[in-house]
Amino acid sequence: MTEPTAPIVLGIDEDRGAQTAIAQAFNEQGIFYRFVTDRRKVTGGIKQLKPHLLVVFGDLESDFVIQALDVLSSDVGSAQKPVIVVCGDTADAAFVQGMRTGVVGLLQGPFTPAHVGVVRAVHEEVSTRTGNSTGTADAATLHRFVEHIRRTRRSGVLITNPRTPSEGRASFIYGKLDKGSFLGAHGMDAVIAMLKQPHVRWSFTEIAGSHSEGAGVVIEVGDVVTGETPIAEVSVTDDEPLAFEVQHRQAEPPPPAPQGVSPQLLLVDDDPAILKMFSTLFTKHGFAVTTATDGNEGFEAALQHSFDAVLADLNMPHLDGWGMLRSLREDFRTRELPIAFLSAHDDYRESLRALDAGAQAYLSKGTKLDLIIGQVVKLLEPRRALLAMLELGQTDQLLIHTIGPQWLVRVLGQRELSGVVSCRDGWASYTLVFHQGHCFHAKAVAGKYIAEGERAFNAYVASRAGEGSFVAGPAPAVAQNLFLSTEVLIERACTALNDNERRMRESLMVTATQIDVNTDLYSVYRAVGPKQWLEAARLICEEKTPPREVIARLDLSPLEIEECMKDLIRRGVVTLKKA
Repeated sequence: MTEPTAPIVLGIDEDRGAQTAIAQAFNEQGIFYRFVTDRRKVTGGIKQLKPHLLVVFGDLESDFVIQALDVLSSDVGSAQKPVIVVCGDTADAAFVQGMRTGVVGLLQGPFTPAHVGVVRAVHEEVSTRTGNSTGTADAATLHRFVEHIRRTRRSGVLITNPRTPSEGRASFIYGKLDKGSFLGAHGMDAVIAMLKQPHVRWSFTEIAGSHSEGAGVVIEVGDVVTGETPIAEVSVTDDEPLAFEVQHRQAEPPPPAPQGVSPQLLLVDDDPAILKMFSTLFTKHGFAVTTATDGNEGFEAALQHSFDAVLADLNMPHLDGWGMLRSLREDFRTRELPIAFLSAHDDYRESLRALDAGAQAYLSKGTKLDLIIGQVVKLLEPRRALLAMLELGQTDQLLIHTIGPQWLVRVLGQRELSGVVSCRDGWASYTLVFHQGHCFHAKAVAGKYIAEGERAFNAYVASRAGEGSFVAGPAPAVAQNLFLSTEVLIERACTALNDNERRMRESLMVTATQIDVNTDLYSVYRAVGPKQWLEAARLICEEKTPPREVIARLDLSPLEIEECMKDLIRRGVVTLKKA
């Protein structure tokens, strides 16, 4: 039987003197241990040491522990690390027993050499945990659990009295309430009402915790002798060197940790200084960053590579962020990309936010950097939550439109899962059947009309505001009507749907007899749209001049007028109709 690999442990403690003996105790028992005493060095320490486990010293309600947990939760590569807290009050120990990320254990302080064995045991069994806790509680206990979620910056979904008419549901992201619903109440009102129940059954499922999540770069950790005490020291780009204090002389350096899967971020801005600053910032927070200098270049990059999120400037030459957004949303290959925008112009940004132009977030360039990081991390949460739910087998309620119908199918294919996807939107219901990642049957029903095979699969990919479920298990006995790989089916669906959209637009360009103008969007376009098309846009939108007459009145070619019309249509400023 193979011996378990000893964990690499990073300690976080403001008491440097106490850590001398603690580090000695770990190293003498064969566990590679380093510590930091400054919470500002926690993220750099994690990226360099690649610890399997963190040990934080202090009570949960203490400023030092809270600030350390804040640092961890703000970094996409660190938020999944299991944490043991050595503290004086372990009353919350029952709440963490099933957790596999974040705070996974509470040890009664002060630290003794016997705790080393407990840390090793938690490391060996935490990966077998479900990430789920259940139980019954009175109002006081449930209130304490919600407070624990807040203090420990935990992400997950709390359900009270599940599968009953009085079911309550509250989702938290890094300790902050995201959504809540209970008997008609929503948000914080729902949580307050849930906490007033005298006796409830409850369950909590943590978000994330899936294997291979997180990010990081493998960096060698070497020994540097300073005075009489060996100190393992490495350098962080653009930062002061970070010292891991106190290394036992006989301890062997850790083997390089395997590189994680970094979230892929596309940054789009025409300012090289902004690109460099944000590239450095997001790289330090665990992202793999690709850059583009205008909307056209950003759109082409999104077609060529698979990104997890896009952060773009709204104000750029050639094609601005708004135009890029419309191009991304118009193309079925990129329409599901989570997108956030930055702008120094409040009116432009707030107008697009109010008009729900299609991005998930609109931020000021004056926003604090940690809040920008947090917002982009939040864009990743729905998909990370789905991955965790798949692992836990809890996919009976899915907001498919928030993760993307294509993305869900692609994940099921990559994970070679078997089961049935059921989805419904305002137009139809869809059923996809999978066997070991291969979608071999699709059906769509809209009233009395039924489509099967690729037509049904394509309709599912084009669905909007879909909700449904994925029920894992052996595929039911249905006739096979799809015979291509899942990836090929997605590619063919996007091609067909894009062709249909293009033909429809081109037909309307020729046959439309009515132009409807969104006056709010036109006011934004007049302020920031491409200068060479503003006069043509004025004639079309304000004077309702037909395109043929615009060509006659302006020194523009038919191709330029056509491009102007396409830009207005793409941005939603005008809609063409037949009378």
